[in-house]
Amino acid sequence: MPYYISPPPQNPLSRILAAIIAVFVLASAFMIGMAALLIIGGLGLIAGLIIWLRLVWIRHRLQKNGGQVVNQQASGQVFEAEYTVISEKEEKEN
Repeated sequence: MPYYISPPPQNPLSRILAAIIAVFVLASAFMIGMAALLIIGGLGLIAGLIIWLRLVWIRHRLQKNGGQVVNQQASGQVFEAEYTVISEKEEKEN
């Protein structure tokens, strides 16, 4: 025999009332869940739109600068340097 904290009502009118209340509670939970889903989905769409616009802006800036990222403070300056490649590994001949 199952043990209930609160046994089901014995009166048929109470059972019908409990079923109606249960239907309203389930419908309310469904509606609140749908509202939360719509809010989270909307925030996700807004975040995706912001990221997409940022990427478009960066691509436009790169095309405008000829594919080079230019620092605003260092634009127009040329750096010259000499370097020597030092490698401890021997190059393999194919």
